[in-house]
Amino acid sequence: MAMRTFRVRILLAVIAGLFVSSAESQVRAQDITLPGDFPPRVKKRKPKPDILPAAPNRSPSLTIPVSALGYGTPSSTYLGRHYSLFTLDFLGDNRLLFSLRAPGLLARETGEANADRQMKAFVLKLPEGSVESQTIWTVPDRAHYLWMLRDGKFLLRDRDGLKTGDASLQTKLLLPLTGEFQALEIEPGGRTIVVHTLERTGSDPTSATEIVTRVVQVESSQVLRTTHSSALAEQPINAEGSLEVVHDNKYDQWSLRLTPFSGDPNVLGRIESTCLPSPSFVSDSEILVAGCDPAHVPKLTAVTTDGKVLWQSEAPLSYVPPLLMTPPDGSRFVRESIVLKKKPSAGTETLWVKAVKGQVVRVFDAATGKVIFETPVAPILDGGGNVALSPAGRLALLNNGSIQVFDLPSPPPPSN
Repeated sequence: MAMRTFRVRILLAVIAGLFVSSAESQVRAQDITLPGDFPPRVKKRKPKPDILPAAPNRSPSLTIPVSALGYGTPSSTYLGRHYSLFTLDFLGDNRLLFSLRAPGLLARETGEANADRQMKAFVLKLPEGSVESQTIWTVPDRAHYLWMLRDGKFLLRDRDGLKTGDASLQTKLLLPLTGEFQALEIEPGGRTIVVHTLERTGSDPTSATEIVTRVVQVESSQVLRTTHSSALAEQPINAEGSLEVVHDNKYDQWSLRLTPFSGDPNVLGRIESTCLPSPSFVSDSEILVAGCDPAHVPKLTAVTTDGKVLWQSEAPLSYVPPLLMTPPDGSRFVRESIVLKKKPSAGTETLWVKAVKGQVVRVFDAATGKVIFETPVAPILDGGGNVALSPAGRLALLNNGSIQVFDLPSPPPPSN
C-alpha cells in the first residue's frame, strides 16, 4: 500500500511538472523572437587588399614638366601628417591652377604645422602649359587651403579668412575667420559652404572654447545659419542641407537623414551595412556610401536622394581612409588610396615611411560604379592636391615631376 501511494505521488508530480513546464513555455514564447526575424548568418570573408597598379591603363594626352616652376619632391617625413603641400585644380577645361610652396620667401621656416607659409600659384594654359598668371599666397598653416567652386572660380583660405578668386588670381574676401579654422564642407555645385571654427565663448583668454559652424551662401556672402556646439561634427552637404547616417536599432540598418539648412530633417532612404557607413555627395542627387556587406567586406553603394540604389560593388580594404573628389557635374568621381605593404599591427604606431607601398588614383563612372581609369602616382601625398578632374572629364595628375593630362572617354548616356 505504501509503495502504491509513493508511485501515485510521483505520477502526480510528473503531471504537475508537465503543466508547469507547459505554462512557463507559453509565457517564455511571448519573449522569443521567431527565427524569421533574424538575418541569415553570412560567413565572414577576408577582404581583398588594395593593389597598386604597375602603370596607368591609358597614356596621357600631354605632359607638362613643373621643375621650372619651383617644384621639388617633398620629403617622405611628411607622410602620415595629411599636410596640404600642393594643389592642382581645373579652371574650366583648358586651364589648370597649380600651387606649391615658395621656398626662401619667408624669413624663417619653422616646420610647425600652424606656422605661416607662402605658396606660389600659377594658372597654366592648356595644351601648351604656358603660365597665364601667377601670384603669391600666404596661408596660415599646413591644412587644406583651396577648394573649387563653379564656373572656374575657387575658394582660398589665407590669413584674412576665406576669399573667392578666378583665373586672374584676383581674390575677394568672402568671410573673415574669427577663430581657429577646423574644417570646411562644400556642396557639389559650389554654391554653399559650411565652415567650422574653434572660438572662445568670451573675451577672456581663459574662457571656454566651442565649435562655431556657419552656413554661407557663396554668391551673396550671406551667412544663412550659425550654430554652436561642444564638438566638431563634419557632415557632407548638398544644395539643400547636411547629411548624416543614423542607426535604426535593427541589425545592420541605417537611415540617410538630411537636415535642411532651413526646415525639419527627413529620411532620404535606408542602407544595410555591418560597419559604420561613411556617406559623401557625388552630386546634389547622388550619394556614395562606403560600408560593409554581410560578410564584413568593404563595399561602395550609390544611392539617389529619393532612396533608389543605383549600384553596389565590393571595394578593396583600405587601412587609410581614401580621399574622394567629385567634379561639378557629378558624372564621375575620383578615389585616391594609400596602399600599405602589410596590415599595421594593432596598438602600434605605423611607421609611414616603411609601411607605405604607394598611392593609387581611380576614376569611377558615377552611374555604374565601373572603374574607367587607374594609375599609380608619385610622390605619395596623403593630404591630396595631386589630382584634378574637369567638367568635361579631363584628368590631371601631379606625377613624377610633371603634370600629366588624360582625356577620359565620355560617360555612356543614362539608361531609361
